[in-house]
Amino acid sequence: MSTSQPLTTSERSDDIPLIIYWLLQLKLNEVLDEALPSPHGNRQGLSYGQLSVVLLIYIMTQADHRLCAVEDWVKQHRQTLSSATGWSIGLKDASDDRDCLFIRSHWWGS
Repeated sequence: MSTSQPLTTSERSDDIPLIIYWLLQLKLNEVLDEALPSPHGNRQGLSYGQLSVVLLIYIMTQADHRLCAVEDWVKQHRQTLSSATGWSIGLKDASDDRDCLFIRSHWWGS
């Protein structure tokens, strides 16, 4: 009889759940989803409002606005982010190319 050990993972959550709660109470993701056009039909995953919330959480918790570090940070905190938001967050939902395309097209007007 073989017994398998349950898989246990852990990650630091620090202030992430509190910031998520605050941003979701503001309904920031909903306001931005109503104001911004939907992502291109070939894009799957987080909506632009949800992506904005993830980016803001990263900026607030890390005091860093570099897009190149967001994807790795999301991978390290994916369980906390998914549990606290209720969103299914894919491994590439916050890649730097997706973040950059979103910011350039909606905030810088290029």
